[in-house]
Amino acid sequence: MHPAGAERGREKQVPQLAPGWERRGLRLSPAEGFLLSRIDGATPWTLLREIGGLPPGEADRCLERWVAEGLVTVSGSEAAANRSRPGSPASELPVGKERESEVDPGLEIPVEAQRRVLLFEAGLERPYHELLGVGAGVDSKTIKRAYFQLSKEYHPDRYYRREIGAYAEKLDRIFKKIVEAYELMMDPTTRAELERSMAGRGSEPAPAAPEPGAAPAAAPRSPSAAPPPPTAGRRALERLHRQFRIPEAILAERRGRAREFHAAALVAAHKQRWLEAAGSARLAIAFDPWSDEYKKRFGELQAKVNGIRAVELIERAEAAAHGGASQEALRLFEEALHYRPHDPAVNARAAELALETGDLSRAREYAERACELRSDVGAYQRTLGRVLAREGLRDKAIAALERALALDPNDAKAAEEIKKLRRATRRRPGGKR
Repeated sequence: MHPAGAERGREKQVPQLAPGWERRGLRLSPAEGFLLSRIDGATPWTLLREIGGLPPGEADRCLERWVAEGLVTVSGSEAAANRSRPGSPASELPVGKERESEVDPGLEIPVEAQRRVLLFEAGLERPYHELLGVGAGVDSKTIKRAYFQLSKEYHPDRYYRREIGAYAEKLDRIFKKIVEAYELMMDPTTRAELERSMAGRGSEPAPAAPEPGAAPAAAPRSPSAAPPPPTAGRRALERLHRQFRIPEAILAERRGRAREFHAAALVAAHKQRWLEAAGSARLAIAFDPWSDEYKKRFGELQAKVNGIRAVELIERAEAAAHGGASQEALRLFEEALHYRPHDPAVNARAAELALETGDLSRAREYAERACELRSDVGAYQRTLGRVLAREGLRDKAIAALERALALDPNDAKAAEEIKKLRRATRRRPGGKR
């Protein structure tokens, strides 16, 4: 195969150690041992070439030889990413008496919600998968669902225009961390190295400021439940991790590259080129996944990028709606809600389109959320009334439409809807209420 074609083919290949590999009498050079110790069934071939401690050509030849010998097998990245690995859901840490004093019943955020914020904030340094409440090896759909649920709970806009005191900063910090976890777990290039560095699997160095020649300490373990006993293969792989550490020269080179990308991210951010800045920050993490500074910076930049994405999605959704493509418009509005779950206008537009396409369940969900977020907007109450009317809930529909008229006495559409419902009731008495 042509080198360029081989490179494209390897983008989707994920090497994994074959069953029984640990029983082979392997005689490896330090560089080969280090490369072998990085094969975990999640790291793509192309990334192993970067982090494996060998020149890319030698790494390719080494991996190809192991595949030919049956020591290593290769699968598609999606299949590897979807394999479940042992993991536990996010563990809730007790608030403790010292943090209970931060609960303030006088704020416009429920006391139980305050405690949930404090609990979540106490565990922000957990491994990313635990932060999102998913297993370590789940697929992208599961990660996306988890992110959406957490964003609805902890998005800073949830308590928009309410007095929530210090919880505004806490929610901002939590949401940026959730964005950071979501984006980096969705990226196969960084996910494997990040899992290793954050969860403390194996003995990879993770110092805040590495000293030349010093063996860095491993990352602290998460407070979650203890994992099941390791298999023989896992124990052998951990021995390889202890035996073959990243050579200092390679470690220094990687961190140098990471500093360059981080500096580029700062320059791009200064010029408000957020997409470019986030991309450079992501590359910095790929080369130095042990730096908390890079991860924090990435979370901040990606939150900016997500705001831009939401605006673009809303513009595309409106264009699709005006062109009569209601299903596509609804899909785009729903995607925008992943980034702005507490935007009442977006929820209301999604409700209108879901109603138009006949999806009453989603229409009601979005309409109720819009009314909850902005109970003072008559148009949202009118939309909810129309949805309830389509569901046959006449009395509830009339109540919502009357609220719309109370908020906007000039709302002729709400008045007409009420008349229609009352005329229909006189013709067909009975029905749902």
